[in-house]
Amino acid sequence: MTTSSTKLTCDLLLQQLLTEGASQIFVAPRSCNSPIAQALSEVKGFRQVNCASELTAAFMSIGYAQASSRAAVVLLSAGQGLVTALPAIYTASRIHVPMIVICDQLSTQILNDDPALGLDALAVSKSVCKWSAEARSAGEIPRLVRRAFTEAFSPPRGPIVLSIPVDILNQAADATIISPPHTSPLGAADNNFIQKSARTLVSASSPCIVAGNEVNQYRARKEAATLAEVIGCPVYSEPNPTGVNFPNRHPQFAGVLSTNITQARESLRGHDLVLALGMQCRLPETSDQASLISPRTSVLQINVDPTLSGKTLPCIAAATADIAESLSRLRAEIQLIADNNWLNTARKRTQDNIKSISSERQKLEENLVYPKENDPISLFWLLRSLDGARSSGSIVVTDIVGTMADPAVVMSLEGSSSYFASNSGVDGYAIGAALGTQWASPESTVVCITSDQSFLQTTQALWTAAHYVLNTKVILVNNGGSDSLNLHLGNADHQFPLDCPEIEFSQLAKAMTIQALKAETMGQLEHALGMMFDSTGPFLIDARIR
Repeated sequence: MTTSSTKLTCDLLLQQLLTEGASQIFVAPRSCNSPIAQALSEVKGFRQVNCASELTAAFMSIGYAQASSRAAVVLLSAGQGLVTALPAIYTASRIHVPMIVICDQLSTQILNDDPALGLDALAVSKSVCKWSAEARSAGEIPRLVRRAFTEAFSPPRGPIVLSIPVDILNQAADATIISPPHTSPLGAADNNFIQKSARTLVSASSPCIVAGNEVNQYRARKEAATLAEVIGCPVYSEPNPTGVNFPNRHPQFAGVLSTNITQARESLRGHDLVLALGMQCRLPETSDQASLISPRTSVLQINVDPTLSGKTLPCIAAATADIAESLSRLRAEIQLIADNNWLNTARKRTQDNIKSISSERQKLEENLVYPKENDPISLFWLLRSLDGARSSGSIVVTDIVGTMADPAVVMSLEGSSSYFASNSGVDGYAIGAALGTQWASPESTVVCITSDQSFLQTTQALWTAAHYVLNTKVILVNNGGSDSLNLHLGNADHQFPLDCPEIEFSQLAKAMTIQALKAETMGQLEHALGMMFDSTGPFLIDARIR
């Protein structure tokens, strides 16, 4: 369905965005004079979220998209606005988040004169976004926006950059608003793949499942758990998960695979078959390391993203298909061909795996040395204490991944919307994404866990938290270094001296009228956590990790 009208181009743009279901736009100070920002107040149905910088605005839009499953829109100023937001656009590309980036461009009448703030937006953004375009006429704006949303949500999902010259935005245009079509789902894998996979799974003596990020992104967690229970196999999460790919307190959950290729390979070594579901991670990370999969192990792979299926894993069968639908068909096929002997074998395998996983968890608990009140804070006990103090419906957002105490492992994460993370390695994600998540889930408490190094990149996000009195709680893991994902190519023990001089982050937060406390011992941490969750509005704990 389409409707035609004569309006200013910026009004047409906003109407098309509303038609696409995008009602929230993240805006930085330099964009306030944009014709789009000025038109926002005159168009009903929009919420403008003011952010102190373009980078913060872009990270907020990522968090909003992750939590709402809707494409977020961020408005950037000409020239430096796009350049400032590039790290966030790269992050959205790496973690496959749909995001619409709208950049003001200078007037077409002066672009060839090398003006101040002049920038080839398409050339700059090409390597970090999925698709980009620059408007050439006012009448094409609705078509450009419609295509942008199609590109953003088509696998692989990712950020889209639209550059629109300001003289075009101020033109009157007779254009058509385009309603989004009803799209047919991808559908299950073909019968040959389903039948071959079912026979392979039934004949395997020690199968396992690796639940990738697409399992959570495309809502296949329930089907993955059901199939695992039918087969009786353990389930691993792919390294550096960006969401809850599998409930981590499920009795068959065997843990998150390590980013250390040797450890990850060892975890999978005893399995003769790996069913890889929606894996986006590509290991190894350096050329001198062995493959993740042993030559003695067979692989079946299902991905929604057509660029991933069978690309780097040594598969005997691979499919580009809807994961949930394919798993439902696969489970039905297994039940058709399985005999009583296999059912008894699967039942015993289930019992053995649950017993083994439970024993490992119990052993870890028994070996724990519980800290005393005056003991220094460790990352593990920080996460355990936080997990016990937060409410069951709270949402965790973090960029601390791939560490010995990974939040995805230590904390209890069951719901599909209870945890969001980035594995891009880009600092600054967590605090911005946490605030974006808060906008998508206003009734929930959002807990941000970030490192001191990452937080320093987007400290200005605290202004937005204070300005809107968002109920976001920030746990700053202050270890005078970095707990973000890093590729170590040299001496991993050499750290940047971020603690010289020490930064008083609690004072920084208070300068922006945010409640804050510093904790250096476990006793101080317990007190600070109690104060934080009893409070309303934003709160920051500077936790000194030693």
